[in-house]
Parts: sequence; C-alpha cells; structure tokens
Amino acid sequence: MIAVQELLTIYVELQETHTLKSPEGQINMVLFGGRCESEHFTGQVLSGGVDTQTYLTGQPGRLSARYMLRGTAADGSPATLFIENNGVFDENGVCHTRPTLYTDNDSLRWLCQTPMTGSISGWEKGVIIHLCKEN
Repeated sequence: MIAVQELLTIYVELQETHTLKSPEGQINMVLFGGRCESEHFTGQVLSGGVDTQTYLTGQPGRLSARYMLRGTAADGSPATLFIENNGVFDENGVCHTRPTLYTDNDSLRWLCQTPMTGSISGWEKGVIIHLCKEN
C-alpha cells in the first residue's frame, strides 16, 4: 500500500449543472464554488469554477475541472492557485485524478512541481477534493 500525504483539501459546493444528452452519451458541466483548507494554503474558489463530466457510450467516464482559488499561503502572503484536475472513473464509479497546479506565490511554487493524485469524497454541500503527494 502506498502512503499518501494530503497537501490540499478543497470543499466544493455545487451550484448549477448543465446537461447535454445525445446518442453518443451525456456531458455535464457542473458550476461550483467552495474553499480550500490546508496547512499550506487557505482560500476561496473564485467564480467560474467548472467540472466537465463526459460519459460516452462504451468509454469510461471522464472529468476535467478547472478553477482558481484566492487566499493566503502558510507564511501569510497572498496567493492565487489555478488547478486543472483531470480524471477517469473506474468500473466501481471511483474517480482517480491527476491535478496540475499553477500559482503566483513563490512560497507555494513547490506545489506546482510536486506530482499529485486526487480523490473525491462526498459531503452535504457537494464533494471534497483530496490532492495528495504519493510517498
């Protein structure tokens, strides 16, 4: 078993969903807000966060979420993070993601260079995104 270190925890609050159904499958665009709480960064999801979920016939489901967070780094300096999180659903409906991060904050730059995996769990307002570094 691989031990993981959770680096960022993002509480996603689902706001609105747009759905397209076609003979090829279904596509959902889920708009969301939320917040990040971690020892490294605390902040709010900026307006415009969207998770695009694609379920095409005969293919595994996929998601691609893109959003920005604005807040404070652990050293007290202001910071903005951009996260692109792409994932695939397995046969049990569990989504495994690979996030890519960018930041304007020098003290958080290491997050952009750290390979991470993501997982998703539920809560009453939406989902929780767990971004982790594999040890």
